Amino acid sequence: MRSDLDEFGYCLMADALSPAQVLEIKTRLLDQAQAEQRAGVALRDGGPMPWQKDLPKAAPNQRVMNLLDKGQEFWQLLLHPIVDEIICHLLGENVISSSVTANITHPGSQPMPLHSDQGYVDIPITNAVVCNTMWMLTDYTAENGGTYLIPRSHQRNRTPDKPFDFSECISLEGPTGTACVFDGRVWHGTGPNTSLEDSRVGLLNYWCRPWLRQQENMAVSLSDETIAAMPEALLNRIGFRVHGTLGNVDPNPASTSPTGLIDRSKERIGRRSVSEA
Repeated sequence: MRSDLDEFGYCLMADALSPAQVLEIKTRLLDQAQAEQRAGVALRDGGPMPWQKDLPKAAPNQRVMNLLDKGQEFWQLLLHPIVDEIICHLLGENVISSSVTANITHPGSQPMPLHSDQGYVDIPITNAVVCNTMWMLTDYTAENGGTYLIPRSHQRNRTPDKPFDFSECISLEGPTGTACVFDGRVWHGTGPNTSLEDSRVGLLNYWCRPWLRQQENMAVSLSDETIAAMPEALLNRIGFRVHGTLGNVDPNPASTSPTGLIDRSKERIGRRSVSEA
């Protein structure tokens, strides 16, 4: 897998999740997705491009964000052996989670423009600073929206100049329970779902080097109850440890626990008047 990741920019692991794990994770995810639909807060995409005026305007796909705060079922993915064996190979042993989200692709969806997951980096960087783990919670096929990806595109060290040119793309395919890790520089995007009734469900663990700003602001988005319930190993993986001189919470040793993890319950120094000083 490490060799494939280095050469092609992605790698696949069969049976990365057991049938029981898939059932547990997918059930919680779909329950959450349906609840967000009922509440009118579902995040949609996959609709037609502006020039596709003959297609229905509806955006059929659904994204579900901030999953770490929406179920302990998702926590196990950040502690999976694939992190130490593959993710750390690419991004270093101090890698942290940038976001945990899901992409549910429904029939009729259109392809996403090709992009690089580190396209926001505004200086030339020839190494990966982010990567993704995609967990296939259903079978992925070319017909049901299997992710478009251009092998070896991570070696180009630039973002796509023709984001709607899919001529070099392959469709990532794999049976339920497969994991795909892909380099953040790889050109990719959600594929079109041309099937009649086959939705595909994928969960994305987006990873970054510990000095890079995370996609999800976990210190704000995660509830106190969620953080209190998380084991130390998980808190370490979501960035609750100071990295060098980065990520301090008031430069005061009391702001961290004996284990070195940030403790949000500790009193901050705050503003003091001259008389108090």
